[in-house]
Amino acid sequence: MAQSTNFTSLKIGYGLRDFLKKEGYDRHAFGKDLLAGFTVGILAIPISMALATGIGISPIYGLYTAIVAGFFTALFGGSRFSIAGPTASFVILLIPVAESYGLLGVVLVSFLAGLLLMLMAYLRLGRWIEYIPESITLGFTTGIATLIILLQIKDFFGLPLQNLPSDFMERLWMMVQNLPQLHWQSAVIGIGTMLFMIIWARFKFRLPGHLPGIILASVATYYWNMQGAEIKTVGELFAEIPHFLPNFKGDWMWEMLTLMNATEMWEMFKFLLPAAFALAVLGAMESMFCAVVLDNAAGTRHSPNSELLGQGLGNVLSSLFGGFASSGGMARSMTNLRAGALSPVSGMVHALVVLFAIFFLAKLLVHLPMPAMSALLILVAWKMSSFSRALVLLRGTPDSDTWVYLSCFVMILLFDVSIAVTAGMVLASVLFVKEIAEMTRLQDIRNVKRYHNESIPQEWNIYRIQGPLFFAAADRIFSELVETLSKKDGIVLQMDAVTILDSGGLAALRRFIALAERNGVEVYLSELQFQPLKTLARYGLDKFGDHFRLFASLDEAQLAIHERLAQQNPTEQTAEISSSLSIQSRAETAPISKATERH
Repeated sequence: MAQSTNFTSLKIGYGLRDFLKKEGYDRHAFGKDLLAGFTVGILAIPISMALATGIGISPIYGLYTAIVAGFFTALFGGSRFSIAGPTASFVILLIPVAESYGLLGVVLVSFLAGLLLMLMAYLRLGRWIEYIPESITLGFTTGIATLIILLQIKDFFGLPLQNLPSDFMERLWMMVQNLPQLHWQSAVIGIGTMLFMIIWARFKFRLPGHLPGIILASVATYYWNMQGAEIKTVGELFAEIPHFLPNFKGDWMWEMLTLMNATEMWEMFKFLLPAAFALAVLGAMESMFCAVVLDNAAGTRHSPNSELLGQGLGNVLSSLFGGFASSGGMARSMTNLRAGALSPVSGMVHALVVLFAIFFLAKLLVHLPMPAMSALLILVAWKMSSFSRALVLLRGTPDSDTWVYLSCFVMILLFDVSIAVTAGMVLASVLFVKEIAEMTRLQDIRNVKRYHNESIPQEWNIYRIQGPLFFAAADRIFSELVETLSKKDGIVLQMDAVTILDSGGLAALRRFIALAERNGVEVYLSELQFQPLKTLARYGLDKFGDHFRLFASLDEAQLAIHERLAQQNPTEQTAEISSSLSIQSRAETAPISKATERH
């Protein structure tokens, strides 16, 4: 019952309340949360900046996202260890928004995505998100990771390119054509930073290698730039990083919207809504996957709907204070857990550490080199992608899963991500319906004595339907039954294992009964569960014709068959009953005779 409550509950701050209720909170717990929050906060600073620059906006907005979304998602969410903030999967979705409508578009689409996440929580869709097939999830993550990695070619190698086209394939081709013009010092900084982070991770230090790697790259860049190397830094592209608190942007958003006419506003929202839907779906998928992995590692339980609610509130508040879309990040969250976190307090501490960086490190952050930021973004995208899991999927799964994965992967690369996400969700729904439909089966139980004691006349058949009878399964089941109608007087359908009968199943049943009546075949239904019986009653039992009857049990249906045969052939039936009574009499007197012999 407790597990079911976790799956269906919707409570603000479920993660924190659940911990306080079960564990309590003391100085020891706060000390562990403080250390974990500081560790993950150090990790979040360069990642948040890199993701913002990857979108094409100032890195300060990435820091704002980590602060606001990180704090309030931890406070309001349904997972103990999940750390919210900018994620690599959103970069590709927000690039065209930033190019078309600037910061206003990025903020508005994030606000809309937050509202959609809250709606998903209200509709209790948290558990449903976890049912999306792995082939689709991996198709999205590996496709988006591939896009992110390829789009970093320009800054990673210091290519002298301006005004790149918005189409991904055109942009990629232009970067590949200009690879011979790479800036070798930028390439050395990018490759060196990446190698340092990879080697650092091999030693499994508690402190992630992102911060020391970025610091060393900044020192090397400062030295080379002093000698005229002209390696691009954050400050050259985005001027200075302001060192003040995130301020309320709601009035600014309203003012910018009032400057547009109705046509311009409608065109903008038509552009933003598909992107917001894609952000919400991807954010929900990533957050649910992250929470499940954390639960498996820590032995805890999260509330899917409460986590969606927390993510939605975090996105709404983040956009109102200058941030953009966020979700639970696997790298930050696993670092948080491994650093010893016990409760969502560590997520709030992590947000305060990022806020501290804005106040005291703003003048230093502008010197971060863009090649190093690209290297960091490539590594984050690689970890997010789960390419190793995708290879396992391709080698060891049915062909259908392989084709689904490849379809999602290719759609991400060739088409707009919003289209790919929408198509993927439709594909996921179709696959889910297909799998459920295949669970519904038809079993011939005429010769299975476990279901009935008496012999069944040759003119009758008995079948047992197992599984839900909804639109996708009912047509197949009743099509199989139609082939059994010839040369039969009647058919009994044992429906004790039918849990659902929807409108599509009802329509298929009506067509089958009508066809049976035209062929003069009786149709008996026995042992219906509550929902199918309620559906039939609502439709009207009198509408099924004279050849249709309902029975409470299979025994009653068999008795009705024998009574019907007795009316049709009274002489044969009397002989059969006499024979049956004679056999029964001998069976009853046999124990008495044996007892007499023993005496």
